[in-house]
Amino acid sequence: MKKWIALALSVTMCAALLAGCGNTKQPAAQSGADSKAPVTEAQTSEMPETPVAETAQTEAEPKSDVSVTDPINDIAGKYYSYYYYPDTDFLMDYFFHFYDEVPGVGKVYYAGFCINQITYTGTYEVKEEEIEYACWPDRETQDAAGEGAEPPTGTAPYTIYFYDMSGNLVDSCGYDGTNLYMDMENISGIGGDANVFTLDTDPENSVMANDYAGEAALAIKSFVSPDDETATLDLLVNGKYNDMVIMAADGTYAGNADMSEITLTSSDGSADAKVTLNEDGTYTYTAADGTEVILAESAQNTKNVLYSFVGEVPVPGMEGTNGDLICDFYDDGTARVYASAMGQEFDLDAGTYEVDMTTYTITAQFDKAGELATYATDDGMSIDYAQTGAEVFGDVASTLSMLKQ
Repeated sequence: MKKWIALALSVTMCAALLAGCGNTKQPAAQSGADSKAPVTEAQTSEMPETPVAETAQTEAEPKSDVSVTDPINDIAGKYYSYYYYPDTDFLMDYFFHFYDEVPGVGKVYYAGFCINQITYTGTYEVKEEEIEYACWPDRETQDAAGEGAEPPTGTAPYTIYFYDMSGNLVDSCGYDGTNLYMDMENISGIGGDANVFTLDTDPENSVMANDYAGEAALAIKSFVSPDDETATLDLLVNGKYNDMVIMAADGTYAGNADMSEITLTSSDGSADAKVTLNEDGTYTYTAADGTEVILAESAQNTKNVLYSFVGEVPVPGMEGTNGDLICDFYDDGTARVYASAMGQEFDLDAGTYEVDMTTYTITAQFDKAGELATYATDDGMSIDYAQTGAEVFGDVASTLSMLKQ
């Protein structure tokens, strides 16, 4: 019963739907942008060096004159952003948030594009290496140049390398401490390609403050009990955690250099819990009252959910009771459909998918449901899922809506 209550609370807190990137106010894709599928681990491990941008007739000028004394180290804790107004009352924005080093994980970044509807996370490294870029300094210059015009070029003194959580290189871009030259292909967002992202010196009072606050708190390390798959612990990129090992709890965490000892400080002010690495590679979770639970690192640590859709599915034998039907799309190009009900998860389908970045449509090929595609709604994005004779649940048919990550 405790697991059902905890799960219900968790689902309730996560059920805010995205504001629509796919509505009539959605900007057109950047001219010349390629349609790209998500980068897989195999692809990133063999990825060639970032190509040098083509030379243009003009040279880009830095967009900000804010002084940063140590670009390599001062990037931690900073927001670099770009935004424009497709019309007078609608803000389209894009940003990077760079974290300080997370013990045992590395320096972590979060990228939220199209009002946090397209998200990326991983680790980063800044090196004093020059790199050429091709970026528009602002939206006005880009619009004035006209469709098909090449963005101005320049040379940045520093390079930021972006990696996935497995350490594979994903992409890189130029940086000078106050401007981030965002002309990457494997980390991109509709309408925000080939643009200068500027250091936000006052994020709390920024026009983008609400979207900064809506940053997807993605898990960078997850644990699960081998004896109870609903007993989970997620350590999030923002230094917080979600604990469902014994009863639902949240708060902040801190670990030693290799994360072999982790202290969980509950937000309700109760005594700390501890997580300690054992010699056999498992972990011991010790609650405040001394209760111990053995945990293992979750297989999902090797990949992240990029897009998540949720709908409802009737629970067999419980008339009027619905569970959650969830479709997750991961950053390795795979997809999973499962039902969550009464504290249990039931796998229903699996497959692969591709994303068309010109239309922001996800097309998936499932083992049982076949080919399905997302579509735009007034509230965001949806996908219709149906399967005949699913194990436990029988015939399943539901419209799933994208969740805010």
